[in-house]
Parts: sequence; C-alpha cells; structure tokens
Amino acid sequence: MAGGPIQSSFNLINHLKDHYDFSVITRDTDYTDIVPYKNIKSDSWNILPNGMRVYYFSTKNINYANIAKLISEEEFDIAYLNSMYSPRFTIIPLLILSKLKKKIMLAPRGMLAPSAIAIKSWKKKPFLLWMKNSNMIKHITFHAASVQEKEHIINAFGDKAEIKLAPNLPHKMELPPKTERKKEPGFVHLISIARISPEKNLLFALEVLRKVKGKVKFDAYGPVYDYNYWEKCKSLISKMPLNIEVEHLGPIAKEDIPGKFKDVHFLFLPTQGENFGHTILEAMIYGAPAIISDQTPWRGLEKVKAGWDLSLEKQADFVSIIEKTIAMDSKEFNQWSDSSRDFAYRFVNDPSLLQQSVDLFA
Repeated sequence: MAGGPIQSSFNLINHLKDHYDFSVITRDTDYTDIVPYKNIKSDSWNILPNGMRVYYFSTKNINYANIAKLISEEEFDIAYLNSMYSPRFTIIPLLILSKLKKKIMLAPRGMLAPSAIAIKSWKKKPFLLWMKNSNMIKHITFHAASVQEKEHIINAFGDKAEIKLAPNLPHKMELPPKTERKKEPGFVHLISIARISPEKNLLFALEVLRKVKGKVKFDAYGPVYDYNYWEKCKSLISKMPLNIEVEHLGPIAKEDIPGKFKDVHFLFLPTQGENFGHTILEAMIYGAPAIISDQTPWRGLEKVKAGWDLSLEKQADFVSIIEKTIAMDSKEFNQWSDSSRDFAYRFVNDPSLLQQSVDLFA
C-alpha cells in the first residue's frame, strides 16, 4: 500500500514524462521492510519496464559520502525532494545541494501542517527554525499542493519563502463502470484505508462510532505504524456496542483497493490532515462518498453530494452524519454514489491541473 507522498511523486513523473526527464533516487526496501524489492539491482541505476530511471540505495550504503558522490556525478537542472524531515532524502541532500548551489524544489507533503508538526515537535521545531535561518533557504522553491499548504509554508519560513502552487496530480484512471448498490435503511458499511497512526485519527473514528445509533460495519485497512496508538484503538474496539462491528484487516495491495470500495457504502476517514488524499479521491471515483475532516483539500463535498468534510472539534456532527447514512435507502445512497463518482472524474480530467504541474519546473 503506497503512501501518499510516494503516490504523489509517481503520479507527477507519470504525467510529466513527456515534458521532462526524471531520475529517481530512493531506497531498495519499502518502509519498515528489510527485504529489498524484487527484480532490482541495489546501489545501481535501474531502467524499469515503464522506462523510469531509478537508483536504489541499499541500507548499508546510504550515507552522506555515497549520496554526495551520486549527486555530484549526475547532470540535472532541478533536484526535487519529496519529504520534509527525512535525514537521508531531505536533510543530507539539502546540505549537499546547497553547497553545490543547485536549484532545489522541496515538497513538504503535508508535513508542515500544525497537526504534523505537533508530532515530535521537540525535534521538528528546532530543525525548521535552523533551516529558516540558514543560507540554504535561498536555493529552495517550495511546492505547495494547496492554498492551505502554502499558508503552512509561510507560517514556517516567512512570507519571503519562494513558493509555487500546483495541486497534486491524481492517478491516471478511466471512469469505472456504474454499479447500483443495495443499501437497506438501518445499516451502513464504512471503510478506512490508512496507516494506523495518530495523524490518520482512527481513535477518533472509533469514538464517533461508539455513539452512533444504528447498525454499522467498519472495515479498517492499513499497516500499523504506531503500536502504542494501536493498543489504544484495540482497547476501544473491544468495548464497542453490539450494533457496531469493527474489523482491522491489515495492509492491502493497491490493486485490491478498487474492489473494496465497490463493496462498501462510504469512506470514513476523519484524518488530522492530508496534503492531497489519494484514497479519498479513489473512494469517490469508485462510488463511495467520503466522510472526512475539513483538514484536507477536499472541501465543499456536501454541496456536490460527494460526501461531508467536517470539523474535528464537532464530534457530534460526525455522529449525526453517520446516522444520516444509516437511514438512507438504496435510491438515496445511489444518488450520492453517482454524484461522488462524477465529481471525482471531473477532477481527474481537469486539464488545468496538468499545466500547473508543468509550470512547476519551468
């Protein structure tokens, strides 16, 4: 299950490969894994079947000296950094690139949101202050994926920071076939697809469900990133009333996600913040309207009958909306399902999105 920043980078390259040449430097293992990817050569450049040029660092060889050597040997116009706090893929490259006086584009990927900074703030705040006052800042152009993220960048680095605004690009996809789904009043099937960590707010979702009247089935997919947080979630799951069925089903392969959205009624993801929310878009295009927080770029969903974006400070509103979905019959649900599908498809095919990304590197 690829994380949002990884998916955003992949989509950016996939959409812009006819406009620019990209070379990617990454590690040879997925996050938390120790076994390298299959069919790749570590510590070497690889040309993938789709034509993408990728260098996969092994864990033992990813250090300052090797990163510096690799960067200095490459000819490029702009270095695009896809993270805010990664020691190996942000901080070390920033130090090297600024010494070489290379142009840098830094995508914070939602990591400058107040909710994100609040996690381990004792480390993040001093780093951001140091970065703001360093000479490297003059070499950096920030990629803001939303107006909200632009404000977060200004809050962290001041109004003199150079910023380019371009929404994240969605995965290329066709409009899925329309399917009518059964929806009996008195029951709703919800789904969440997100890592188990505080910023994804599963605990909040469970607290909401405890207060809901009516029958709910809630399927939570995603790997456990924070085990202490997961213990709190498990404790709450064990105390659920009989009308609420919650099941954690672990990680899910990307190719299996569409089938899950087709089998449920709504996405329920009251996240504390999203830079984009690929899962939210994918849920809507497969006909599962989204019940989310107002801390994402997806706003005004109720007006277009694509879901609801609600304040996390008003837990009762989440309870009320879920009870509203429980009361829906098939006719009403399918109206919302069709509307969310059409809304997402219009977004995916908006030509202005691509042009804004092309202009990022102009």
